[in-house]
Amino acid sequence: MLVWGAPMGVQAQAEAGAEDAAPTELTAEAGPPDVLPPTVVLAPRRALVVDAIGYGIADVVPRVVTDQIRRTTADLGYEVPATDVAMTAISRQDLPYPPAPADLWHLAFGTESHRSIFARAWASEGRYVVEIVIASVDGTGPFIARDTAGSEDLRAVVDRLVRATLPAPTVWSGAEPTFEPLPAQSESNPRLASNFVMPGFRHRTVREELAHPTGRDGQRWRPAEADIHRFSLSVQTEASVGTTSGSFYNHYVGVRLDVRLTREILVGLYVAYVNVEARDGRANNVFVMLQGEDRIRLSPTLDLTIPLRIGVGYLPFNGPVFRASAGLNYALSPNFEMGVDLIAPTFYVLPTGLSVAFDFSLEGTYRF
Repeated sequence: MLVWGAPMGVQAQAEAGAEDAAPTELTAEAGPPDVLPPTVVLAPRRALVVDAIGYGIADVVPRVVTDQIRRTTADLGYEVPATDVAMTAISRQDLPYPPAPADLWHLAFGTESHRSIFARAWASEGRYVVEIVIASVDGTGPFIARDTAGSEDLRAVVDRLVRATLPAPTVWSGAEPTFEPLPAQSESNPRLASNFVMPGFRHRTVREELAHPTGRDGQRWRPAEADIHRFSLSVQTEASVGTTSGSFYNHYVGVRLDVRLTREILVGLYVAYVNVEARDGRANNVFVMLQGEDRIRLSPTLDLTIPLRIGVGYLPFNGPVFRASAGLNYALSPNFEMGVDLIAPTFYVLPTGLSVAFDFSLEGTYRF
């Protein structure tokens, strides 16, 4: 686990100071002091938790991270404002999301919180990477920690990161802030009410969020999907083996340019050189096909997908060609992936009738 700017604990200081401090004994002769110091009850420190953000992973992961941060922060003795306070403050203060450390400081100050916490999560080499950033109004920090976790120990890792990074409520540098106690949650104070939601959104509890990871219609800020590469260029080689009207073999070598409409939907144009089987031997030809693609993601931690494709093309001197396929694609890096089409029935509409072939293809893709 990597920790930068982690606060110095107060336990060692208390133990060191205990050796020098001798207990004061009250005697009958001396009597109790005439004036006792007033009892000072300090309000609990407030820690604002900003919704975590995930990059290229399932939506449920940052929700679990946020929920665990809130649980651990409260367990450490902090008062944690309602879930909607941070995102409402970001909107009202016109701050960016995800926030930078300086933005976290502004958020804490603007919501009358002593500290603010934000986390990011992404996947690397089959594990989640969680990074936590903490800003403090007293001017210390920012405190940053990062660690990796699997799905089975994600909560435990987040809990450990928060405990190692978040200063104890008793640790404070400088003068005490003059925040007022947190008002009761009610409709009269919608900024701090736990049931406050932006107009047009439906509030959902943490339990409901974890039970339905496919989407959230409650209030949530989402950044522009900068991690999505809108275009991809593929180099493909494909074997086509005929199964009707006598066996034949055609071979394709071509390139395909795809445009990503959403994270899972693509459309592309494929142009290929084709070596076809002709009546008098082999012949050269050119093939053009327009293709649509939908991807089924198999894992939240691995960029492994099943591409489902359907295409319509034309082979000169032969006729229209219809192709459907399913296969596997795996990302070697954020920019490169390899793929195979394992099931690809292809239908050739020839002047002499319909011919059916089964194709197998291998491709390498550059995403940009």
